[in-house]
Amino acid sequence: MRMVLLTVLFAASLSARVVELPNSDFAKPEAQHRAAFMPEGFTLARGAGPDVKRWVGPAPHAQALWLGKGTALSREITLPATPESKLAGDGWYLVFSIDSAGMEGEYAAKLVATLTEPGRKPKQLARAELSVSAPAVTQPPAPALQRLWLRLSEADCARLAGKAVTLELAAEGGNVVIDDLRCEQFHRAPNRELLGKANGVLGPDLFQSGAIGLTALTEHMHVSLSVMQVRADSACAKAGLKDGDLIVAVDANPCAPSSVDAGQEWFQASHEAVIGRAVLAALKEKARKGAFTMTVLRADGLKELKLKPDLPALLDKEMPLDDKAGKLMHADMLAWIEKNQGGDGFWPECHGVNTPIAALALLGTRDRKHRKQIDAAVNALLRENPDPTKMTGLAYWTVGFQGMLFCEYHLATGDQRTLDWIKAAIEWLPTTTHKCAWGMPAFGHGPDGLPYEDKALMAPCAHLLVFDALARRCGVASKVWEHIEPYVMHSWSDPATGGHGGMGYNGSHKDTEEFWSRTGLTALALHLRKDKPEMRDALVALMAKRHAWMLNSHAYGEPGAALGLLALGVTAPDHFKEVMGQWRWRFVSAWQPGFGLRYSTPHMGSPYMGEEEIINPSYALLWTLANKGLVLSGGEAKRWLVEREPETPPRRDLPQAPVPDSRPCAVVRDERAWAAGN
Repeated sequence: MRMVLLTVLFAASLSARVVELPNSDFAKPEAQHRAAFMPEGFTLARGAGPDVKRWVGPAPHAQALWLGKGTALSREITLPATPESKLAGDGWYLVFSIDSAGMEGEYAAKLVATLTEPGRKPKQLARAELSVSAPAVTQPPAPALQRLWLRLSEADCARLAGKAVTLELAAEGGNVVIDDLRCEQFHRAPNRELLGKANGVLGPDLFQSGAIGLTALTEHMHVSLSVMQVRADSACAKAGLKDGDLIVAVDANPCAPSSVDAGQEWFQASHEAVIGRAVLAALKEKARKGAFTMTVLRADGLKELKLKPDLPALLDKEMPLDDKAGKLMHADMLAWIEKNQGGDGFWPECHGVNTPIAALALLGTRDRKHRKQIDAAVNALLRENPDPTKMTGLAYWTVGFQGMLFCEYHLATGDQRTLDWIKAAIEWLPTTTHKCAWGMPAFGHGPDGLPYEDKALMAPCAHLLVFDALARRCGVASKVWEHIEPYVMHSWSDPATGGHGGMGYNGSHKDTEEFWSRTGLTALALHLRKDKPEMRDALVALMAKRHAWMLNSHAYGEPGAALGLLALGVTAPDHFKEVMGQWRWRFVSAWQPGFGLRYSTPHMGSPYMGEEEIINPSYALLWTLANKGLVLSGGEAKRWLVEREPETPPRRDLPQAPVPDSRPCAVVRDERAWAAGN
């Protein structure tokens, strides 16, 4: 039995109260077509019992409910109490929605829904109707989805909290097939108070589209999404979209239940994916004339808005990073990085992650104009962590990121300070491991011990393996991989033994959901080492197959996604091209020309890294694939950033100054004489 949940949001705990509407999809095991059926909780309000039947047809309406002409069903629903949040208590409203699979028969049909307050003189609270136009069929293709929405006002929700109302569904003029009755709750002025954690919690999530100027709140398995903010002068603003609007359909297609969990369902049908693909389609399909529509449900009813995204260029089908749009997007991300470095050399939020990634992105341009900012970042990190052997806590994450930057910086400059740091870290790392549950040395989050009952984890280890491989390119004799290899191989899901090819969380949890970053980084380390090609190929093959889980990388979604893509681009360019082509809708939607990328909540991502503060540096680093500006991104090591004095050629029309003798006074006299004569 599937239940419709009316979710009441709590900003801190995210616990939920529910109003259960049993059998709301009208499904039943071993259902028979046109068998008499009364859904649970409903009673016959008008008509005859034989006119309420089971309807069996193609997906998505595999089982639905057939209402004969003139038939009405009703049921009581108890409204929930006001949610405990900092938002206005009288600002919550309810939206009931029901889908129609079409009509059966020769007569035009209409589905009517009403909400009534019971009493001696029942009071109608809300009413909506839907002209059902598509015929219901029992064989594919299924008819276009139609949906009816019924909105119960904020005032009535506050006044009737904890009391019962009556919902009635009626077929008028003809026979109607209905399905999927839902009830969802929203606030007239949603804000970040309602957002869930960004680390593996099922929302509510932040969704932003820079291309159209939309900031919205998307909730797990909800079919509608709340508009939090509309950017001034954006496509949304020009179309008339307002803060607090409720988006219920895109291009006249009612939104499907939007999962905020990772996977194909999110990738294909989430609010973010549907709107992102609509933006992309509007820009590339001539028939759309550069526009798409959004249907919003307001207190005064439905309104259709026409949006025209405005981007200076569109990514090519295969999404090469160096096409016109890719170059413009990259320039915006780099501009964001240039503008947002602090006077202390760090970029905002997490120093150990954001700053090395941002500096690597600048270093990867191989443009000397960034020298000052790159130097400032390296100096800041050396001040903060001058001796890697003294680092504690979650040290391995910082050592991994900082080590990658220092290796690339040393390769570009020959800087001795960073080489000394690299040597110290590489010698120290093998001395800090602990024996794991399987009796082999392993890394945890830092040198203080192993988490998860001594099973440890591969995620920070994978970063250290890339650092280890880069250190070798710097001429540092490293044995980190060799020291940790038994644990790495034990954690790998080896296809030769029936595994899926990806890198597990550890030896006991070889999952295919949070694998992306640790799998890609391990493949990149192998590529840099020129080692184990069969293992490398198996790792990237799983990434190509299950790329829909890309934003679910352990505990830090965006940098994990970008690093995995970087690894895919270096080790398997064909896979990379295919995957990026399927994800270009997200890049197009996130891109705000003149700003960079706008952040939406990934499936896993620690909030301490920020939003725009992490997404722009992360994908600017990915873009270094275009020119192979880093060894990390497939390039060759080159001392291109070595300090040198500018060369001034001598003027040919002037005689050269005479070489003075060694006596100080003679030097002065000779220079004065030369100057006087010229």
